[in-house]
Amino acid sequence: MHIALSALKKYKFSSIWWMVSPQNPLKKRKNSFRNRLKTTRAFVSHPKMVVCDIENTLGTRYSLQTIDRLQRRFPKTKFTWIAGMDNASIFHKWDGWRTLLSRIPFIFFNRPPHSMALSQNAVRLYKGRKNVRFCLTGKTLNISSTQLRQKRFAHFWK
Repeated sequence: MHIALSALKKYKFSSIWWMVSPQNPLKKRKNSFRNRLKTTRAFVSHPKMVVCDIENTLGTRYSLQTIDRLQRRFPKTKFTWIAGMDNASIFHKWDGWRTLLSRIPFIFFNRPPHSMALSQNAVRLYKGRKNVRFCLTGKTLNISSTQLRQKRFAHFWK
C-alpha cells in the first residue's frame, strides 16, 4: 500500500490495479489464490485502486503473457508496472524480462534491504533499461507480504 500510494502521488497515475497472481512461477510455496485475492480486496480501499484477478481470468502464467493480453484488450491504455525493489533483484529471472522492458515502463520502489543490492543488478546493467526507473527516495518499510498475512505489522496501516 505504501508503494501504491507513493506511486499515485509521485507519478499522478489515474488508477492502480493490484493484480493478484494465481501463482508466482518463481515461488515454490502455494498460498490459496482465493484467500490472497479476498485478503487483498479487504486491504485495499482507495478510490483510485482496484484489486483484480485478471491473470486468473485471462489464464496467463507469466507477466509477459499478461502484458500482451492487456495491451491487446486495452490498446489506448498506457500501462506501467510498479513493484518493490525486491522484484528488481530477481527480475532477470522473469520469463521474457528483456521483452517486458521493451513493452512497458517499470518502476521499482525502494524496499529494504534490497536497495543496496542493485549495483550489479542485471536490470540496472541491461542496455535496454530506458523503461526502468528506480525510486530510491522517500519513506520505506521493511515488511514482506508474508509478514502482513501473519498480521505482525497490521498496526502500520491503521
